[in-house]
Amino acid sequence: MTDHVLDQARAQAESIAEMVAALTCDYDRLQELRDEREALQEAVTDAESEHAAAMRDGENEGMHALSLLLDAKDILNQWDDENAEELNTLEHEAGDCADEEDARNRIQEDALSVEVRSGWTTSMHADDMTPEDFRIVLCTGGPHVEIMGELAGGTPCSAWIQYQDWGTPMTRFVDIEESTLLAYCREFYFES
Repeated sequence: MTDHVLDQARAQAESIAEMVAALTCDYDRLQELRDEREALQEAVTDAESEHAAAMRDGENEGMHALSLLLDAKDILNQWDDENAEELNTLEHEAGDCADEEDARNRIQEDALSVEVRSGWTTSMHADDMTPEDFRIVLCTGGPHVEIMGELAGGTPCSAWIQYQDWGTPMTRFVDIEESTLLAYCREFYFES
């Protein structure tokens, strides 16, 4: 099997992990941190403008405005020391998504197809067939990548990624947590 097939499976797994991170991101906290930092940055910008104006008016006014500017910068720097890492983590988790609904839509638009199948039953009970397995096709052709899984009550209870190239057997991709796959798969509807 060529490297491009494994690379495609890895890329799909990474994309799934990113989408799940965006889905589980704390968007309220992200907005709170963005607002706080923006207000502090505006205070620094205002203090810079006041300092520039005060310098034109005279040395005494300029020194007082410089003190206010340095205080505003210190407050911003202290906020960054305490919160920048959390803000950066949440920004990374959110990615391009504005909120949870945006993340959910991104997942639902990601799959090429979502399919279910049921187990064996007698023909007289065919109307009562219940989906037991699912397949989500992520890309097809050479390479082909899909998620396979089992359903319990219409909800994914196990999932795995598998991939293949033309003329090669399906191979299981194991470099992703099943919990991440399940979070992704549970955004789809599997009832018949």
